[in-house]
Amino acid sequence: MGRLALGIAIAALSFVEGSGFALAQDQQANQQQLDRIEQKLDRIIEHLGIPGQDGASAKSNGSLPATANDGAKKQASSEAGASQGYQRGALAIARVAPAKKDDLPEIPADSVGSFVYIGGAIPLNELSRKGVLYTGLTSVELQGWLKVAEPGRTQLAVEYRATTGSNVFVNAGCIASLWLEDRSIGSQHGEIPMPAREQKSVSFIFGADLHPGLYKLRAWLACTEPRDLHVLNAQLLIKTPADMNLRMIDSGELLHQG
Repeated sequence: MGRLALGIAIAALSFVEGSGFALAQDQQANQQQLDRIEQKLDRIIEHLGIPGQDGASAKSNGSLPATANDGAKKQASSEAGASQGYQRGALAIARVAPAKKDDLPEIPADSVGSFVYIGGAIPLNELSRKGVLYTGLTSVELQGWLKVAEPGRTQLAVEYRATTGSNVFVNAGCIASLWLEDRSIGSQHGEIPMPAREQKSVSFIFGADLHPGLYKLRAWLACTEPRDLHVLNAQLLIKTPADMNLRMIDSGELLHQG
């Protein structure tokens, strides 16, 4: 486009100045007219910002205001770059389980390992299956982001399921505490009835009205250890506005930064 505009400008100037050339009687007059033409062409080139003319093009492009489409493209590019920093699942930090029910709300400072939680049951009494080299009962702190796709009420639930031998007389105490964007959405505690020769459970349900987006999630899952424990699993469930019932949370709904 720059070359086309330059050609038009040259043709127009040639037409205007042609009569001057025809009437010129000597070389000096011709030279003066050529100087005027060159000056006008320089101004046209500078105005059009044709590449290669003393950086005029770069200055012109740099001063152009961004359009709405330019803003949308920049935003999409920024969001794409941000999403590339996230991976599926939440970071699960394993900590030693509290010895007493009164200690359940306290999150220990030390950990015994970690893994990526992508949903399903967490074997608190056998985290070696997750690569954690600790043989005792553990508690788990989940850290990550919750991905919300639809506006409305989102419900999160924590469910504990236990199986023990018959020689147990004290109920196991459990707690579930959840935070979204560093604000508590609830903390509940209860007991699993013992003995649990057949699997027994306790559940805690939380809810929040959310808009689509990513929400910083933190959860504390812990139980005290009953005697003769065979199995103790913890599981995070979800119910979105589109769900009729609670279900296992999907790995795509939990994210962490690698």
